[in-house]
Amino acid sequence: MGMGMEDTTSYRDLGEVVHDPRAPAAGPTKGGADFPFLRSSKVLFLPSHVGLGHVTRDLAVARALRRLEPRIEVEWCSAEPATSMITAWDERLASGCPELKSFSTTVEGFIEGRIRSPSRMAEELGKLKENYEDIHELLDGDYNFVFADEFWELVYAAPKEVKEEVVFGTDLIYMPYPRRPFRALISTILNAYFKKRLAEFGKLIYLNDPIALGRARWYLVAGSRVTDWLHEHAISVGLLTSYMREELPGREEARRELKVGDEELLIVVTVGGTSARSKALLDAVDGAAMEIFGMVKEKLGSNGMRIIAVPGPRTGWDPRSHLVEVDRYPRSLARYYAAADVLVTRAGRTTTADIICSGVGAVLVPISGHMEQEHIARDIHGRFGYAVLKEEGLNPRKLAHAIVEEARRKHRSPKSLCSGVERIVDILASLPER
Repeated sequence: MGMGMEDTTSYRDLGEVVHDPRAPAAGPTKGGADFPFLRSSKVLFLPSHVGLGHVTRDLAVARALRRLEPRIEVEWCSAEPATSMITAWDERLASGCPELKSFSTTVEGFIEGRIRSPSRMAEELGKLKENYEDIHELLDGDYNFVFADEFWELVYAAPKEVKEEVVFGTDLIYMPYPRRPFRALISTILNAYFKKRLAEFGKLIYLNDPIALGRARWYLVAGSRVTDWLHEHAISVGLLTSYMREELPGREEARRELKVGDEELLIVVTVGGTSARSKALLDAVDGAAMEIFGMVKEKLGSNGMRIIAVPGPRTGWDPRSHLVEVDRYPRSLARYYAAADVLVTRAGRTTTADIICSGVGAVLVPISGHMEQEHIARDIHGRFGYAVLKEEGLNPRKLAHAIVEEARRKHRSPKSLCSGVERIVDILASLPER
């Protein structure tokens, strides 16, 4: 279990299999011998198009399915920025996949305060209904199964009979309650919605470790425990990463590929697949580069340091400091997780799963007011000891100090929680034919 905590959670039977995210992975036979129906399978993936975390972890699942059975046919449908990542991996968009409206711009608008009025919010949510109307015929295609990863169009607009036929994956089933009354009201509304709508899916997979839910109740101090609901309605697979474990290179290999010296401290800055306040974090690290260099030399005795920034596809940004390099849009961050001493990043679910399972040091700076990221950062700090800084009041000295302290720490990957890719493949391969 890790962290010295007793876990008594059990998980619902899904298809023919039952999984506990801390039990050893089943390890299906390569070549599909255990799952012969995969040999002629055609499957559809519907990843969320809010950022890149969902699509990158789904791509890892697709690669693992192909490793199990190379003849499996995988098709995709989503919107930007997910579609660009899908094609970057030479994956195929379904022929019937229309050009969907991206919800990344909507989320960015919410976070940055550009979308506030009820009428504007209703207009933006209307995108989900329009997208569903554009793809609902695609769902009737000749697919052995459809896997949707937080594809909110289905939650918001699909009728129950459609939901019963879809395998729906999500790491968000409950919104924590902040101290501010208005935000607590928002959490209450969202939790009532999640509780009702997610239960309508016939096959629901929780893409996280249930221990992260703690003893939370649906309505702050009222209602049943969220883990009781999870036990009844979903199956958990633990942390789902953007890479298969065998794709994570060794540290020496990754640093050699990036031309990082043995004595150099490598700091990597990532902001994810949305532009929501991304420039603020990139600018903070860029402005602190000299402070970081001086403190690294003073506190760690190192004369070498490299900072590599990954702005992502939706953030046009260039550094001012000569100490900061840019890798604009790598299709995978696996080599950075293996090579880096410290990551400075947001606190999205896939990013933090990647960090925990690679064992790399990290300084998390959640987006201020982003209730999910703030909760994830608190949980990761409390359970795994990663450094967390608030976005407000972030200054060069604070950032440099946090990076140096994190570089001194050693994090161990909790392997018992990091088999999410293998477990979900095991589940998908064991589903009865549609």
